[in-house]
Amino acid sequence: MRALGALFLMACLQASAGFAQAAPEPVPAPSWQVVGDPDLIGRLMAERGMPVTKGTDIQGLPMLESRVDDMLFNVYFYDCTPLCRRMQFVTSFRLTQPMTADDANDWNRDNPFGKVVIAESGDPYIEMDIGVAADGLGRKNFDDALETWRDVLGEFRASLTQ
Repeated sequence: MRALGALFLMACLQASAGFAQAAPEPVPAPSWQVVGDPDLIGRLMAERGMPVTKGTDIQGLPMLESRVDDMLFNVYFYDCTPLCRRMQFVTSFRLTQPMTADDANDWNRDNPFGKVVIAESGDPYIEMDIGVAADGLGRKNFDDALETWRDVLGEFRASLTQ
């Protein structure tokens, strides 16, 4: 009986050891995942026909300069250690008359994806923030964000001529 108990114990230990070895390993990030790597973001933008120039901002953080529909814009990256947790698309418009706070508030209320900020000169800036912390974005979501940025810029430019 004692031998049977020892055999049973050994079988249980082998089964639990086998079970522990069979536990799945962490799954690496999919290749279609867009993370906060400025080089990757630049390549993906270039694939969409946006010319990209790499640089750094005044704080030494990565920055991209690009164009969409003949409108110049920058992509700023934040919280980079080494991958960046956030990025912000930004462009400015030069106006002959300063934009009023009421006009900016009207735009921001009606257009949730691009935020207007008025510079001291009265010229508006359009900003769109994108979070890419930890798991990043799927490729389709990133492509959609680029299209949203294109739409925001076009709609804002059109609103200035009305």
